[in-house]
Amino acid sequence: MLYIGTGNGLFKAEGDNITALGFREEGGMRCPVVIDKDDPKVLYAGTQRAGMFRSEDGGKTWQPINNGLSRKEIWWVEQHPRTGELWAGVSPSAMFKSSDRGETWTECGSLEALPTYKEWTFPQPPHISHVKHLSLHPSDPNHVLGAVEEGWVIRSTDGGKTWENLRNGCEFDAHTVYFMPDNPRVVISTSGRGVYRSEDGGDSFVKTVEGMDRRYMVHLVSHPERPKVMFTAAAEVPPPGWTRPEGGNTAVYRSDDQGRTWRRLAGGLPEHMVPAPRCAAGDPEDPDTVYFGFTDASVWKTSDGGEHFERVLDLMPAQPGGEWRTNAVTSIRVAA
Repeated sequence: MLYIGTGNGLFKAEGDNITALGFREEGGMRCPVVIDKDDPKVLYAGTQRAGMFRSEDGGKTWQPINNGLSRKEIWWVEQHPRTGELWAGVSPSAMFKSSDRGETWTECGSLEALPTYKEWTFPQPPHISHVKHLSLHPSDPNHVLGAVEEGWVIRSTDGGKTWENLRNGCEFDAHTVYFMPDNPRVVISTSGRGVYRSEDGGDSFVKTVEGMDRRYMVHLVSHPERPKVMFTAAAEVPPPGWTRPEGGNTAVYRSDDQGRTWRRLAGGLPEHMVPAPRCAAGDPEDPDTVYFGFTDASVWKTSDGGEHFERVLDLMPAQPGGEWRTNAVTSIRVAA
């Protein structure tokens, strides 16, 4: 079962059966639904315009949970696997935390206090940055990373009370950032210009794009059972170029050495992929199964570690010349 976020709202896909779960009027969703670590019927959803919502019945009904959440444009939500704390990255750039399953939220320090904050921006008007992605240290709940679009990477080691801006060798246009499951000292960030790898917890990064011929990156997928193997996808150009006839000219990649080198995957994929990738997600029960969502509302899947792909879903009919932001599959969560 997949939970799929789009600009038209949230959907649940079970085989060929697709059910709308709401949030179209709330601006849709950019980040994956969070499935509560203790109860799979409890879901948390961050919307583009109306903040956070919680469902206690698998998505049939939803209630807003915005007490203390002063910024309602949600870009990413994560739950710590040990404590159950919820974290939300928002726009304008800020981080919020909830220790009571979303009943109340507290802003985690002030990112605006960082000396570099005034340099943060976003290409499209009104040029306001956002925390696009975040990662929680698997064993240390106080250690948090965030990717700012655009404003490099941020880090807190005291549960969000204070922050530092990590800029040594990483990209200004940060898209994602991850603690590696087998060694959290290894941190990997994707960006608008490729992949960046750190072996000192984020103090310094090195660009690692050997084998890549596309650079506008989406999420990374790795599995704790096989943490050296990673998957990602990238468009040839950033969003303004996706409306050109050749579109995103997308490629999908696999790394077998935890992001040091990459190889392009082709089995079952079109030789020229016009839609751009917007998300990637792994199956928590199967390290060989990975899903990718695209701007034409399609979802592609590999079940054999990237050797072969198949188009498994078309969430809504593609609209020639239409607005890709509405149709795009922006998030996928695989229910275990």
